[in-house]
Amino acid sequence: MFERSDSSERGEGGMAESQTPWRRWKMGELQTPRRAAPSESWRDKESAGKETKQDDAQRDAMKRQAELQALREKVKREAHEEGLAAGREEGHAEGLAKGLEEGHQQAKDEMEARLAEELEPLASLATAFGAALEELDETVAADLVDLALATGHQLAGEALKTRPRQVLELVRALLHTEPPLIGQQRLWLHPLDHKLVEKHLGEELSAAGWSLQPDDQLSRGGCRVTSANGELDATWESRWQAVKDQVRQRSPTTQTPQGEEH
Repeated sequence: MFERSDSSERGEGGMAESQTPWRRWKMGELQTPRRAAPSESWRDKESAGKETKQDDAQRDAMKRQAELQALREKVKREAHEEGLAAGREEGHAEGLAKGLEEGHQQAKDEMEARLAEELEPLASLATAFGAALEELDETVAADLVDLALATGHQLAGEALKTRPRQVLELVRALLHTEPPLIGQQRLWLHPLDHKLVEKHLGEELSAAGWSLQPDDQLSRGGCRVTSANGELDATWESRWQAVKDQVRQRSPTTQTPQGEEH
């Protein structure tokens, strides 16, 4: 910008010409130095790093999606298996119940068929036996009835001896007979039964207006009730006769033997 001549000016003291040479000075350029452009290898590395991160993110997303899909498939498969198991169990129970029912029915049918087969030969024998019984009823019914009555009479007498309190039940039944006898009632009993009834039913009979009378002509276990307008015969003999009459009514072919004991 500024120039200097090659000839040197002299000073006032008469100095000699300087030995140092002079040169032209130029002002430097006022510009900011440019930054060096990045090398191609650095750009490649940066691009490769971005791609690697994107690939990792995609892989993570795909992995999570695969895990979710696997979980859905697992839940679906387990639900399907549970449904199949429940169906098999229900079907097994129904099949078992049906099989048991069919087995019982089959066993029943087989048993009935076997019984029918085994009883078939006995059918004719049963028919013949029934006919024999009818003939037996006609020929020996009277003897059987008499034997049964005699046995019953004996057993009843023994029961009275072992259970004398039976007369108490009889007296209670007469006390509540409907319709009751009118007037003052007298209860006639065997002397031993008289003491027993007086001990256990004396107050109840007295409240009903009944009086007790001993009678040594009566058998034990029986009694009579008398009043001004009637009588109730509950002696042992009369009650036994009623039993025999009912038995003979059911066996009309029998005849009353003469001289039968009471």
